[in-house]
Amino acid sequence: YQVTTTLDLDMQRKAEEAVASGMAHINANGGSNASLVAIDPKTGGVKALVGSADYNNEIWGNVNMATTKRQPGSSFKPIYYADALASGAITPTTVIKDEPTDFGGYSPKNASRRNYGNVTVRQALDWSLNIPAVKVMQKVGIENTIKAAKKLDITTIDASSDYGLSLALGTAEVPLDQMTSAYSAYANGGLQYSKKTISSINDKYGSRIFTASKDSHRAISEQGAYLISSILSDNQTRARMFGSTLNVTGTDYKTKTVAVKTGTTENARDAWTIGYTPDIAVGVWVGNNDNQPMASGGSDMAGPIWKSMMRQAIGTASPSFTQPSGIVKASVC
Repeated sequence: YQVTTTLDLDMQRKAEEAVASGMAHINANGGSNASLVAIDPKTGGVKALVGSADYNNEIWGNVNMATTKRQPGSSFKPIYYADALASGAITPTTVIKDEPTDFGGYSPKNASRRNYGNVTVRQALDWSLNIPAVKVMQKVGIENTIKAAKKLDITTIDASSDYGLSLALGTAEVPLDQMTSAYSAYANGGLQYSKKTISSINDKYGSRIFTASKDSHRAISEQGAYLISSILSDNQTRARMFGSTLNVTGTDYKTKTVAVKTGTTENARDAWTIGYTPDIAVGVWVGNNDNQPMASGGSDMAGPIWKSMMRQAIGTASPSFTQPSGIVKASVC
């Protein structure tokens, strides 16, 4: 058989280089492994995949961590925030009070261990505040959050499990490739192509016996996809909490419009950074296969690998998210 994959060999090499470049810092902070997935939002094709930092490692190298279920932490927040934005339950300027809150015995805290009072939805998500996130999930509902995840081809979260409101902080396990595919739907205006690694197969006579489906489905409204992309690509708002650590410059050294969200689980056992432009979605996971804690989290551990990959993938292009009809801009006091 002659098998044609979706792999972009140049992008694969750059992905391997990006992972390798981050390992010294990861090792110094208690991590041992990393994985990366790059997906074309316009086809669903996996352009690059690094399953582990060292395939030859006898203890953990042969495990493909890009397809292994892990807790996504705050990188899960856009899944239900986007659903709430699409339905009109919230807008980017909706004000939520960030204050110590007891949700029936569940009392989450922000990573900074501080509270920020009245914040907009844009600020709450860009600053990755936990208490407003749980309030948004309360508004959306756990059942609707699970439905929204399923629409985005996340298959590891189901209604039979009793997640509780901690689902808002990414406690349900999802593989990196599925999380990155979900973000690719936002990148493509809400239309999601099924993730694929093989585009076609010919038999020994040269006859085509398999062609990958080009079907897509509406995972979220075009307006909902634009609003979540607008928030996640807002470098200015994100700067208060993250500075410029997640800003991406292309190979022309110009700052690009890129949507991004990080995630860190309890005791920094998992560190995530997932982001996208209309042309590429890239997800990075960092951690230990045996779930041992690390000294640092998402933006610090996975962020540099993600930035390196995005820089190469964007090159000199100037990506932007096109505002669809049905979006109204207004000044809000």
